[in-house]
Amino acid sequence: MSRQCTEYAKLGMMGTSVLYSSGDTGVASRGDVCFDASGNLTAKGTRFVPQFPASCPYVTAVGATQMINGSSVKDPEVACETIIRSGGGFSDFFSLPDYQSSSVAGYLKANPPPYSAAIYNTSGSRAYPDLSANGAWYDVAIRGDFQPIFGTSASAPVVGAMVALINDARLAVGKKPLGFLNPTIYSAQFEAGFNDIVAGSNPGCGTVGFNASKGWDPVTGVGTPNFGVLQPLLVALP
Repeated sequence: MSRQCTEYAKLGMMGTSVLYSSGDTGVASRGDVCFDASGNLTAKGTRFVPQFPASCPYVTAVGATQMINGSSVKDPEVACETIIRSGGGFSDFFSLPDYQSSSVAGYLKANPPPYSAAIYNTSGSRAYPDLSANGAWYDVAIRGDFQPIFGTSASAPVVGAMVALINDARLAVGKKPLGFLNPTIYSAQFEAGFNDIVAGSNPGCGTVGFNASKGWDPVTGVGTPNFGVLQPLLVALP
């Protein structure tokens, strides 16, 4: 994992933004399995399972949100818990990067998780996701039939498309692509460019997982991009 994560860092330095979905099973692994006391993934396991590559500190991990049934597009989103649950948590391998240390500390102080070190890594480590986008009710054509699709594998490309549009605007004015995004995402200068998600959680491993709350959280990250606000802020960067 370390070698692969380092290669992602190299891509970021070369101007390539690397985004990954945070997972669709909350704090559990695919198939709703979790670690048992022996470190095996089982349906009866209780220890949370950090996802990789999402937990690599040199990638941008994208979680999922959704609209509440009956709400309008102008109403606040919540963490996605319909069909899928936004993946998020704390790495068992990578240390806490400086760019998110203040945000993570703020979350843990305001929302101390009710779990011991036997359930998740409480020592202070890379936390994810970094941000989110809608991950519910995409209408996709499959073999000629339209079907509803859910997942962070839908929300991540949405954010990727936004980054591509922003890079295009930067190139048009003679600037370089953004590259590694995370230090910028967590900067207070860009807080207005995100919709803070304060409701929902990411259940798994027999728990409710973590809760979304004000500011960064291990369910939806710093929130969902407000493209109209975020785009000019990022284009204005050197």
